[in-house]
Amino acid sequence: MTSTKRKREQKLSQEEMGLIKALLATGLKNDEVHFFFNRADRLISSGRIAQIRKGSLGASVPPATKAELDTFIEGWRAKNSLGKVSTTTSPTDAAVIAALFESVEGAWKLRIGETNRTECKKNFRLKPEERFSDAIRTIAGFANNKGGYLFFGVDNKTMIADGLSEAWFADTDPAEINRTLISALDPVPHITKAVVDLGGRSVGVLHVEPHEHPPVMAVKNVGQEIKEGTIYFRYEGESRPIKPGELRQIIARREQQAVAEFTRRMNQVAVGSAATIDLETGKVTGKNGAFVIDRELLPSIQFIREGEFTELKGAPALRLIGDVEPVSEAEREFVKVIRENVTPDAVLRNFLSSTPVEDPLQYIHAQAHFQRKWLPIWYYVSASKAPLSELIAELKARVASRPSSLDAVVRRLRQTETAHRMHSGQPNAIRDALVAGQIPDTVTASTVMHIANGVMSLSEKVADMDKLKELMLACLALSNGEDGPSRARRSTIYRAACRLDELLHAPVKMPAFLLNASRPARALPSESSLQMSAPPAVKPAKD
Repeated sequence: MTSTKRKREQKLSQEEMGLIKALLATGLKNDEVHFFFNRADRLISSGRIAQIRKGSLGASVPPATKAELDTFIEGWRAKNSLGKVSTTTSPTDAAVIAALFESVEGAWKLRIGETNRTECKKNFRLKPEERFSDAIRTIAGFANNKGGYLFFGVDNKTMIADGLSEAWFADTDPAEINRTLISALDPVPHITKAVVDLGGRSVGVLHVEPHEHPPVMAVKNVGQEIKEGTIYFRYEGESRPIKPGELRQIIARREQQAVAEFTRRMNQVAVGSAATIDLETGKVTGKNGAFVIDRELLPSIQFIREGEFTELKGAPALRLIGDVEPVSEAEREFVKVIRENVTPDAVLRNFLSSTPVEDPLQYIHAQAHFQRKWLPIWYYVSASKAPLSELIAELKARVASRPSSLDAVVRRLRQTETAHRMHSGQPNAIRDALVAGQIPDTVTASTVMHIANGVMSLSEKVADMDKLKELMLACLALSNGEDGPSRARRSTIYRAACRLDELLHAPVKMPAFLLNASRPARALPSESSLQMSAPPAVKPAKD
């Protein structure tokens, strides 16, 4: 350590020690807690955090209360988000990314440098594929560990955001990046792309989620960086072939997941929520009763994957002998025939019109089988009253006819993906008007896109959310055609409705990059909800 740095390093106050203890108690790691207190103008040694954890420093200082910690978190956010506190929880939110950097002598510098969660590249080039091979290796390493950020336009030696000189990153469709990953890796990691302005410099960001079923493996050779059959893992500051110890940990986690899933299914049988079938006798037995499958049908039974049943295939699934009835009058009240399918339109309209549904879980499960990926979901999660962790586990255990849609639902439930998107021009002016309480009474086909994009840009609730939902219904009424413009308007309306759904019903939690990925997220800051009054109906005007 130089003498200059030693002079600038400062001691922690007792109040800060109390806050550090409270942050450590939430499950944050030492370097994540250090992130809150170390600044360019006030250096704090990371060793101080370790000493506080061990009790060799500040042993007599009590931890901060929850109220004190909440106040500190909100104040820290306000200071480290370019003057604006974001209400989204997306890891690629501009304020979240900016908080990873600090201003040093007029330049923006990555605070913690390259770690097992961050990597910097000076330039971006997707094609030819060999030019992107180093990034592919990093993405694979992040996916096999705890996930992380890959920055383009940041010097990997100085950690300074010099920005990208070309618009290649901004102009690249995320689907192109995904296709490159599909050809090189299996299973395919999930990435989120963003472009962030830091002091007038354009920085490209790829956020990589930890894969749910690692290891991610290279399936072909790419340049000199990627070798077929190799598993890459993210270590401190580098991605390289995995070591035996880390591979054993991945295998052990997979075994634990398999045992947990088996235990869950056996518990369902034990409590009566699932039944067993004897393939010799054809008897299906549950807690409250049993029925018999015709013996002649047993050899030809086809177990149909959920979501793939179709009468057009012509093969009978089961032939039952006798009537299958509930065992009591009370249970008969819950047995009903569903005569209408859950459709994307029904999912959207029920939310916008605040219509209660009998079985909200069906409106969540159905979204794993739709091609459309932006549908209101938190309205139905709230109505189901099901614990979010159990709901996610149940979804992941299902076999979806559209796996990509199922993944999208899980990402939104985990709040790693948001419908929030900023727009400039007319949508920006409409957003400002909505925030000021100026909600249009009429809408025309020519203004639908501007209004929907303005709603999508909202970062907080407005005074009359019910009237805003009425406005979205009016926009939908003008977008029922099958021509290209109508389909484009509908697509934008669906995502805008998802933004309203997030603002009204989604829980608020701390950004995922500040939390230990191996622990469940803890809601540190809180957010008060606004009271809503019944709005007057909004009718569509003729264009």
